[in-house]
Amino acid sequence: MNRNLFDFNPSAWLPTQDKTVLEYCRNIKREEMEITNENGYSIRVVPHPSSAIACELFNWIYKSDVEDKKTVIVFPNSWKNIYTSVAETCNKFNVSARNIHAFCMDEYADEHGNVAPITWGRSLGGHFMTEFYLAFREDLRPPLKQMHYYTNENIKYYSDLICEEGGGGADLILSATGWIGHTAFIDPETKKFKADTLEEFLQLKAGFVDNHRITNIQNSGAGSALWHTPAYSVSIGPWDVMHAREHLERHDLHAMGGYSSWERMISRLQLYGPVCKEIPASIFQLTKGTIYVSEEMARPIEPIEYSL
Repeated sequence: MNRNLFDFNPSAWLPTQDKTVLEYCRNIKREEMEITNENGYSIRVVPHPSSAIACELFNWIYKSDVEDKKTVIVFPNSWKNIYTSVAETCNKFNVSARNIHAFCMDEYADEHGNVAPITWGRSLGGHFMTEFYLAFREDLRPPLKQMHYYTNENIKYYSDLICEEGGGGADLILSATGWIGHTAFIDPETKKFKADTLEEFLQLKAGFVDNHRITNIQNSGAGSALWHTPAYSVSIGPWDVMHAREHLERHDLHAMGGYSSWERMISRLQLYGPVCKEIPASIFQLTKGTIYVSEEMARPIEPIEYSL
């Protein structure tokens, strides 16, 4: 036995155990990362993805104002720095958000399927209303009826609401990828998003989700105890992603205080790996949009070697 060799299989709960895929994605070089595929799916490496998204979002609101055009956007939560900076810029230059119809992409729920009210301190919809809607000057805000967040009643037809307001789908979805490779709470290995084929998976709409354990751990990483983080949620589905006309995503998460090798790896798996239901956010490769990746996230993933 060669004592310098030690081979083992990746853990079964990882999004993929295919070592060929894992090694390919891990070894992509910085200079190879910027691509645009046949669907208009573009990857751009920039110093500050959050700033790029803020500029893009401001431009969407500005165009909706000057063109007087109804614009339906699905928003993630919580993006305080982005939302407040966009609202403050609109306030400074008198840009009205009156034509924006907003949909929160997800929200916490309890084990019985009850949606967290926006008055709950950690409500994702509540944070969105504070960070985005209330950050606008009162005369520049959209009508309140155009702000949509989850309730026990509308979860049954939330995707249909987006479809109806957006004439077949949202104009824009904003997003970021989680540690398990999800967008919103479209988690793999859940009852809600279980499907035999990718084609079936892409047809799944919004609903109640039994979140993956990694999502639960990530959501507790901002200072909240694991036991105090709901293990269930409500979320848009793959159907909503596929029917949106444009997509913007940021890859600059660092929830553990630094850009971990796993965060950089799940980013690569989504962006360059196979499109599959095991890595839900990989379906963005089938859509038109731009993913902004930070220079830090684009750093090489070097294996740790120990010597005796």
